[in-house]
Amino acid sequence: MDYNDGRTVESAGAVAASRRQGGDRRRAPTPMLSRYSFFGGRRQAARRQHEAEGAFVDVYSPRLALLLLVFFSLTVFDSVATLLYLRKGGEELNPIAQWMIDWGDLEFVFLKGGLTALCVLFVLLHKNFRYARCAIGVGFSFYFALALYHIFLQIQAWSIPAE
Repeated sequence: MDYNDGRTVESAGAVAASRRQGGDRRRAPTPMLSRYSFFGGRRQAARRQHEAEGAFVDVYSPRLALLLLVFFSLTVFDSVATLLYLRKGGEELNPIAQWMIDWGDLEFVFLKGGLTALCVLFVLLHKNFRYARCAIGVGFSFYFALALYHIFLQIQAWSIPAE
C-alpha cells in the first residue's frame, strides 16, 4: 500500500519506530499488573476480538466496579449480620468462620473483609477470563441469597431477647 506522498506502509512504520522512545509497547500483551493497573490506565478491552478471552486490561468499567463494590458490601453485611445473630443465640456452622469469630468480633469483620477485598481485586484483574466471570456471578448470587437469609433470620430473632 502506498500513501499519497509516495511512502509505503513499511517506510511509514520505520519512521514511526524511529520517533518512538523505548520499544513497541504492543509487542507484548498488557500484563496483569503494571504501572497503569490502578492509576492512569489506557486499555479497556483487547485490541482484537480473538484476543479478548484471557487478556488483561488496565481500565475497568464503572458497571463492573459497582457490581464488585456491592458484592464486597454484601460480604461485610454477612459478617455483621452473623455477629448479630450469634448474639441472639444463633450458631455458626462454618468452622472457618467460627475460627475467625473466636479471634474477636472486630477482627472477624476485618479479616473477612480483607480476604474478600483480595479476592475481589483478583477477580477484577482477571475479568476477561471465563472462570473469573463465573466466580463473579456465583459469588454475587450466593452472597445476595445469603443476605436475604440473614434478613429472614434477623426478623425471626427480633422476638428473642439478647443474651
